[in-house]
Amino acid sequence: MVLEEAEETGDAEEYVKCLERAAVDLSQIRYFAKKGEDHPFVVNAQQRVAKIEQSLLDALGRFLSRCLADYANASDESTRLIAQGLRAYSALEEVEQAEAIIRKEMVQPYAERVFGAQPGRGMGLEPDKFAEMLRDILQFVETVGVPLAKGVDAQLASGATYHLGTRVFWREIATCMMEHLPLVFVPGMPDRFFKNYQTACEFAREFGGLFAFTGHLDGAPESEVLAADSTYIEFSRKWQLSAYFSIQKKLIIRVLEGEKGTSRSPEAGGSPAPPSNTRAPAVDQVALAQAKQGAGLLTDQATRAVWAMNRCWAPEVYLEPLASKCWQLTMQILMWYQQTADAAVRQLIQRNAAASGSQALESPDIDSLLHHVHDTYAMRTAALDQTRRACSIVPLLGEDTREYQTGVAASLESAVEQALLSLDATVRGAADYVAATIVSSSTGNLAAQLRRTTSQFRHTNRPPPADASAYVAKLFAPLSAIEAQIDKANRGDSSGEFVQALKRMLRERVCADISREFARASTDALATISKTEASLLRLRKSRGPSARADARADDQPVPPGTDLRGKVPDSDNDKIRRQVWLDAAKVAHMVGDYDAQPDREFASFVVMIRPLGI
Repeated sequence: MVLEEAEETGDAEEYVKCLERAAVDLSQIRYFAKKGEDHPFVVNAQQRVAKIEQSLLDALGRFLSRCLADYANASDESTRLIAQGLRAYSALEEVEQAEAIIRKEMVQPYAERVFGAQPGRGMGLEPDKFAEMLRDILQFVETVGVPLAKGVDAQLASGATYHLGTRVFWREIATCMMEHLPLVFVPGMPDRFFKNYQTACEFAREFGGLFAFTGHLDGAPESEVLAADSTYIEFSRKWQLSAYFSIQKKLIIRVLEGEKGTSRSPEAGGSPAPPSNTRAPAVDQVALAQAKQGAGLLTDQATRAVWAMNRCWAPEVYLEPLASKCWQLTMQILMWYQQTADAAVRQLIQRNAAASGSQALESPDIDSLLHHVHDTYAMRTAALDQTRRACSIVPLLGEDTREYQTGVAASLESAVEQALLSLDATVRGAADYVAATIVSSSTGNLAAQLRRTTSQFRHTNRPPPADASAYVAKLFAPLSAIEAQIDKANRGDSSGEFVQALKRMLRERVCADISREFARASTDALATISKTEASLLRLRKSRGPSARADARADDQPVPPGTDLRGKVPDSDNDKIRRQVWLDAAKVAHMVGDYDAQPDREFASFVVMIRPLGI
């Protein structure tokens, strides 16, 4: 009776007080009724109590709807009346019913007007249009929702909790968006999907920030309530990120496979296939060229791999929830490059195996080998640089300390290094082949050169030699030519890691092998001279006792008793021996100039011929 009178008089203040008192009284009645639910009187009164409760809820609903309709000016008076009505709902433990009324009366009409007018259910929605829609929603929430939530929080009594931002405004807005724009969540147009998703994430962050004020009576920040809300979770999952990633991955695979599509590409990795009505974006040839030039690459395989890695983490492609997938794809790209580069190097070596000497060195395949070796170093540098950039944009879960972040980044860099570790064997194989080709070209005519040295002094009455033979200076000419090609491959920069490492490998192998082959050929030549000398001596002895008593009758490379140091050779054989010593000294000096070590066999040879020196 009191409620009816208050409602008829139009005294909203008195009316809501009556509603609140009635709600408190009814709450107490329900409490005692539950305690005495076994008594016959209570059982008979249950129906009457339910009728009273329904009448009270109807009255509260009419009152709250009327207050919400008058809330346009967001006055303190209307906020206080709404808060009192919500306290009554809270006393009846009907918070959800009160929130549903606010959603329907205040939020739904505006959300329907914004999202419902969009044709096509969001298919191919222009990012600018989508951003404009969400800005309108944020403005509505800021001007209507935030003042209401703040005012209600200030008026609520202890124990009454309403998260209006999440349970009213967010739920209704997100639900309306999902109903009216379902196709905006589908990556039919990946570029638009990317921008719309970014806009939606920014919208969610700004929305949560609007309700970041304190004062919630249950102590839970609005951001935590929003993150745990079922509608927010559904909204986040609605975005088909796996399909978007599959589309981008399809483009990367197309680039890696090249036009013929014969190279092995990364495995699917469990990502769902993109919808049939989508297609991967076209390959940007300009971007490929820029990747090649930017990283200083020389081969198509490395160019594609670097472009693919950059594509994974490009600002216009990468999305934060896809970080783990991007890491996995990056590692697959590195493995693909390792396998492809190794196969290319093996194929070049096999194709060039039929050639020998200078013909092999002049083959275009040698240039191709050097280019692949160059790109393995460039690829490692590019991969590590990309890993560091990725670590700077990927949120790392765990301790928020610099040491922790640095440790995680170091672990990821180590994983990249490990993925490319097998490239060291590829580089070593290419370097070994090039070195063997250089040695073959340099020493192929070594025996003939030594025979020519012998013929120069045999029965020619030439003066003793003072310098090394002309051919010795040319032994390392192929190595110098290859080093010039290496510098050219590195764009003239002789200080790069690629240049220094490859030159070091080549010099070590070439200097050791050439010195060894020189020692073997010279040993054979000296032994031949000794044998010839011994044969002549035996022949003289057989003819009579007039032979020289001090003649060296031994077929060793350096016969016992031979010592030309401090002497001027007078015999043809000694002149030849002195020439061999000069040549060996020149070889040792040239090896030292390359900062390399000669073969042990050569070192032993130098010790053996020491008596032949100056």
